[in-house]
Order: sequence, then structure tokens, then C-alpha cells
Amino acid sequence: MATAREVKKRIRSVKNISQITRALEAVSASRVRKAQARVLASRAFAEKAWEILLNVQSTATKGVPLHPLLTAREDLKQVMIVLITSDRGLAGAYNTNIVRVAMRFAERLGKPVRFVTIGKKGRDSLIRIGANVVAEFSGMPADPTIANIAPIARLAIDEFLSGQVDDVFIAYTDFINTLTQRPVVLSWLPLLPYATEDMVAAEMLKKVPDVSAGTSSYEYEPDPAAILDEIVPRFTQLQLYQALLESQASEHSARMVAMRNASDNAVQLMGDLTLVYNKARQAAITAEILDIVGGSEALQDSIDKLADEIVAHKPGTNGASQPAVRAAAPAKSSPRSAKKSGDDLTVVEGIGPKMSAALVAAGIDSFAKLAESTEEQIKNAIETAGLRFAPSLTTWAKQAGFALRGDWVGLKDYQDKLTGGREE
Repeated sequence: MATAREVKKRIRSVKNISQITRALEAVSASRVRKAQARVLASRAFAEKAWEILLNVQSTATKGVPLHPLLTAREDLKQVMIVLITSDRGLAGAYNTNIVRVAMRFAERLGKPVRFVTIGKKGRDSLIRIGANVVAEFSGMPADPTIANIAPIARLAIDEFLSGQVDDVFIAYTDFINTLTQRPVVLSWLPLLPYATEDMVAAEMLKKVPDVSAGTSSYEYEPDPAAILDEIVPRFTQLQLYQALLESQASEHSARMVAMRNASDNAVQLMGDLTLVYNKARQAAITAEILDIVGGSEALQDSIDKLADEIVAHKPGTNGASQPAVRAAAPAKSSPRSAKKSGDDLTVVEGIGPKMSAALVAAGIDSFAKLAESTEEQIKNAIETAGLRFAPSLTTWAKQAGFALRGDWVGLKDYQDKLTGGREE
């Protein structure tokens, strides 16, 4: 069992951690509102832009060749996956889930995969498992713009147009609500819905908006090629921008929930540790009390053994002095020696040195005289000396009788039965 000091240190440590988690929860709560507002405001525009691209590709405008970013390739040799994670942890399973989905999807493709990471956590995880990371981007601002993701989009477009990769995907976390975030994979380049017969991989893909029905015809000004060259790269960047907004909203929501759970767990853990601390402290106090009681009992045993030895020792008849204890009073003085020095009246319980001097001054200087004195005589002697009344004087005569007879064992037994020098 841990000591009280160790438990107290753990309580202090958990308390400090709970302060950090509450601060992170407050920060994420303030940021998640802005992130949700941004993602919800841009989601409809991104979906509509995607639908326009699908319409353009499906209608195959007469006489207008499709843009290279809208052209699918039959022979897939190499694939690129842009993985979006966070730069910081403490977001629950947010980073772990999207990294796991990206790796599983790459395995299902069965092709060499090149990774481009956005966020330090994804970069570290992929490097740790030995994945092929060709580029990494970190330090994205809290309010990203198209300019912030332009280098990433340019890298992916150049790789696709040069033929280095034949398919580009975005692995990110789709924001559903504050409590639900779904890791998905979006087919990015070419700007077409990705079709696969692998049911496991299909479950990881994000569903694309349905193409609106109808026979819409598009008119281009100044010419179709110029318009497509302008809007297709912009819409390509928009898909990556929307994925980044979705990921940031999911990150803040996941961190807020995780830190709230951590704070609640810290409060519960502090309660449990406080109970353990109280038990440990009580156990220490009990152990100290037992040590004190054990030492007191040992000392009392030694005192009782010494007292028994003194009581068992019989006083001599040659006038030798006896131990100066109340239970073993000096031996009875002979009448001749009593006249010279008197008896030690302090052997009687309730008579101290001052009381003994008062009795001797009144002529009660021996056990015999004290045993024959009445209570009235003893009271007069005490009052004459100016002392206060002694409640135990009712037993002085009887105690003096034991001392007069030399019955020290009987005197001790009688005194043990007294309470404050009085009989009960």
C-alpha cells in the first residue's frame, strides 16, 4: 500500500493535470464554434462545385476536350494519398483513426502509395511505420485560406499531370457533429467519382453528390478551353480546402470532448485517491498509537515487576532504611526510636509533607497516635496549621493501624481499593 506522502503527491499531480485539461477544453470550445461556422458555410459551395465538375465531365461538351484533371487513367501504377491530421495531440482517437483508415485503404489498393502529410501527428505516425512520405506540411493557421493550401494543391496537381502518380486521394476526418466525426477517403484527382469492386475500400470512400438530372448545355465565353483551364484548378484547390476545414472542425470537437472526459476522470480519480490517502493516514496514526500503547504496556510491566519485588522483600529488624515508596513503607519503629524521631506519616495516602508537619505540630507524630485519633482531632490539627480540609482523613486512622502492625501488604491492598484516598 502506498504511503500517505506518495498518495498526496499523486493527488497534486492529478490536480495539476486537470487544470491543463480544463484549459484545453475551454480553448477547443471557443475554437470549435468558429471552425463549425466555417465548414458549414463552405460545405454547400464545395458540394455544388463538385457537382458542376461531374456535370461537365458527364456531358462531355461537344468538340471540347476534357481537362487533364478530369481525365481518368486506365492503368494505375502509383497512387498518392494526402493525409490530414493535427499538429498536436490530446484529441482522443482523432489522429489514430484517420491514420488507420489511410493505411488500410492504401493496403486495399494494392499499388505503391506515396504520402503527403498535413500535420505533425500524421507525419510522425507514417515515418514510424516506414511509409513512403514524399512531403509534409505543418503549422497550418487556425483560420486557413486558399493561399495556405495552394502549395499542397500545386504539388499534387504537378505530380498527377507529370504522370508520377495516376490517382490522388485525400484522407481526412469528415465533421458530422460535435460528438461524431467520421474518417473518410475522398477521390481527388482526377476529379471523378472513384469506382472500386472492393467493398472494404468502398466503405472508406466519401459519398459524392448526385449529378443533377437534365440535359443542361454549357456555353463558354471566351472559349471552353480557357474557362476549364481556369475553374478546374480552382475547384481542385477548393476540394482540399474543404477537407482541411472539415478536419479542423473535427479536431477541435474531438479535443473538446476528450478534455472534458479527462477532466471528469481527473475529478473522480482525485476522489478515489483522497479516500486512499485518508486510509493511509489513518493507518499511520493507528500504527503510532499502537507503538505508544505497546511501549506504555512494556513500561507498566517493568514497574509492576519492580513493585512486586519491593513488596515481596521483608523489612529488616536492625533499623535499616527501606525503599522510599508508598507501597513499601518503612518498618515499624520501636517505641524508643519513635520518641526520638517519630514515624513517617507520609506513608498514609492523603498525607503529604505539609500535612505531616501539621499533625506532628499537634502532637500526632506516630502511627499509634494517628490510629487512636478521632476525625475531630485530626480536623482541629489541620485547621490550626491553616491547611485546607483533606477529604481522605476518614481513612487515615485505619491506614495508620496497618502501619502500626507492620502489615505493609495489607496497607497496599487497602490503598489500592481507595479512590482519591477515600473508600467507595
